[in-house]
Amino acid sequence: MKPAIELENLSKKFGKNKAVDNLSLQVPAGCIFGFLGPNGAGKTTTIKMMLGLMRPDGGQGRVLGRDIVRESEAIRRKTGYVAEIQEMYRYMTVQEIISFCKPFYTGWNDRLAKKYLEFFQLPRGEKIKNLSKGMKTQLALILAMAPEPELLILDEPTSGLDTINRQEFLRIILEEIALQGRTVFLSSHLLHDVERVADLVAIIKHGKLIDIRSIDELKTTVKKIRVVFQKEVPAELFSRPGIRSYTREGSAYVVSVENNLQDILADFKKYPYFTFDIIDQNLEEIFLEKVKGDKK
Repeated sequence: MKPAIELENLSKKFGKNKAVDNLSLQVPAGCIFGFLGPNGAGKTTTIKMMLGLMRPDGGQGRVLGRDIVRESEAIRRKTGYVAEIQEMYRYMTVQEIISFCKPFYTGWNDRLAKKYLEFFQLPRGEKIKNLSKGMKTQLALILAMAPEPELLILDEPTSGLDTINRQEFLRIILEEIALQGRTVFLSSHLLHDVERVADLVAIIKHGKLIDIRSIDELKTTVKKIRVVFQKEVPAELFSRPGIRSYTREGSAYVVSVENNLQDILADFKKYPYFTFDIIDQNLEEIFLEKVKGDKK
């Protein structure tokens, strides 16, 4: 099966600033893909180029097998998109914008739209300008899901939702999209949410890809070691491949490991120690360690 998304050396500049810098990645069809990075990392710019809403300065990309520059209209017909900032016709009511959008999609599912209108308890007759931010996000999700897209792109989709609605939002993604074998591309700063649902994650910084792995692989290979040696050890011990950084906390060394865990453990245990702990990391801790840069 071809990847749902293929980006090769994709680049975009605004003045002298490289918002996206030779970004290459592949998103397998049928997966939930987390796209992570600090503010200003280039996430939204990448999404807009994928949808043909912004033209790249360099590189190329294909979404659902179609070129992002030459076939962007065909991409958008098969893609649902929930933007971070919802821009809708404010003078329309909830029902009016649903009726307005429906004719643009041959695969529009009235049953699905009705189901989630009732689930979110959105007032059909209320004007969009009077909706809260969370209600606008819920409406945007309905408009994105009702056409039953092959690909759902979500850019900070849970912004403005309370805890209960965030959990329901994630459940909907899993039940209505992922279990049907469709692809979800999820960009969010709420890393706990991403960790719950994503199969793969990519982390970008300053527009560059700095890591891409499965959640399981990240949590298996990225650890911290806290060790108190019985006597001072050679500095080169902390230069082993796979060690990202280390700090001293009193008599203890705290070492961040991102690869080669077993080899590093074997090397460390050659030296007598008082205490030796392997500390699991959640996605937020892993993300923060990667984007803050090496610190020794």
